[in-house]
Amino acid sequence: MKSRRYSLIRLKRNSSASVAVEFALLLPVYIAFMFGIIEFGRMIWIRNTMEFAAETAARYGAITSGATDATVAAYATAQLIGVDPATVDFITGTTIGASTVTVVGTYNFTTFISAFVPIPATTLMVTATFAR
Repeated sequence: MKSRRYSLIRLKRNSSASVAVEFALLLPVYIAFMFGIIEFGRMIWIRNTMEFAAETAARYGAITSGATDATVAAYATAQLIGVDPATVDFITGTTIGASTVTVVGTYNFTTFISAFVPIPATTLMVTATFAR
């Protein structure tokens, strides 16, 4: 009986496994937090790239004589750096004799982890207007 009591007291004082338990509890939270930061940064980067492309295309359409909607949209697509051009849709609002050129870009953003976690797609939209 005395040895059993001594074993329980010794087991109560032993805390070598507590670090492993804390690690097992906090690791999923840490991984989810890190993936959230990475995905949010990727979303902001894609949006900034689209905004740059739309702004430069609107300026191109405003200062280039004879620019059509197709050439402005192609110019905007060419300005995308690091983003698949097939995934971004640019719509231009240039008309002959208009005082402004408007370029609107849309992108359906999906996360890398949406294959494992059901996260709905987010539509990113940018608009740029440039006066002639």
